[in-house]
Amino acid sequence: MADKRCDSNVVVGVAGLTADANSLINYARTAAQRHLFTFNEDIPVEQLAQRLCDLKQGYTQYGGLRPFGVSLLYAGWDPYFQFQLYLSDPSGNYSGWKATCIGANNGTAQSLLKQEYKEDIKVEEAIALVIKVMSKTMDSTTLGSEKLEFATLTLDPQTKKPKAKIYRPAEVDALLLKHDVGKKEDTEMKAAA
Repeated sequence: MADKRCDSNVVVGVAGLTADANSLINYARTAAQRHLFTFNEDIPVEQLAQRLCDLKQGYTQYGGLRPFGVSLLYAGWDPYFQFQLYLSDPSGNYSGWKATCIGANNGTAQSLLKQEYKEDIKVEEAIALVIKVMSKTMDSTTLGSEKLEFATLTLDPQTKKPKAKIYRPAEVDALLLKHDVGKKEDTEMKAAA
């Protein structure tokens, strides 16, 4: 699994061409480190999203350059606006959201999020909501870690700094089983035999 952390305060989700995503994430990491070196603080989330979108939009203006074929979700925290979520599309447009999604069937997923999302949602409830949305919108009968990656961004209560947790494949499978949407390999195979 590729690490999609841009900085200590920003995690990125991608949908589209992986090579383009890796290139943009490397650019974002460089921009975040430049900001940290210059100002001695983490880059604000919106500023990072805007920097990447400026680069993405520039590739749509000139002949001979192929636009980046990737949409990105930026989940981050900064002391100015706390937790934030931004979406950017391949054209370089970005927007802020409380809950959104990218990728195949994102229209269906967004309508589910509109119905189910609550303003005061807790992390465990948010994970359950994400799993519910993914199980209803993915083109797969069973969900597994080979098709999904999970990450959460929380505020550490002691240090008051953002902490990203990127789930390992075994942890993703355990989450899916906990919510009754994962593979039940061993018991199903033994029952069929």
